[in-house]
Amino acid sequence: MKVNVEVITGTFIDAEVSESATVKELKEKIATEVKLSVKRLILVVEDGEGIRRMVKDDEDETKLIELGVKEDSHMYLFFKHPDLVYKEERSQGRGDDASVEEVSSEAESNRGNKEEYEEAKGEEEDIAMKNGEEEEKNGEETKDDDNVEDRKKKAREGENEMDIVS
Repeated sequence: MKVNVEVITGTFIDAEVSESATVKELKEKIATEVKLSVKRLILVVEDGEGIRRMVKDDEDETKLIELGVKEDSHMYLFFKHPDLVYKEERSQGRGDDASVEEVSSEAESNRGNKEEYEEAKGEEEDIAMKNGEEEEKNGEETKDDDNVEDRKKKAREGENEMDIVS
């Protein structure tokens, strides 16, 4: 039987499975299409009465027919975050020693540092622009072109320092 799977990204997958196929078999077929682990897939099925429900992980051995899936049924596919899959495996004692949590936290921390730097840099540029506008409003010519160049040079040096830190 053919089932239509709508991926959260907006794409569709037409999967051909047997009448007696299980949820796991369908997930395996979909996993090859989307190039993700079966463990990351979340299916939402619609029964014959138009009621949608998420298929739980412990229902992998359930036959699709038992869930109300039939020829040309429409279902939805969502993805679990890799960290969530890792935590689930770890809680079941199946995780390895390499900590995805630590890597993710470190990556998040680096991203935060870069965002803080960009925000500070933007504030400096805003202040420089305001100072320039105030000078023009007062009718004064900006004699401080050298100062502006110095500020730009310092900002570029700050960028280079951030690249080295990262």
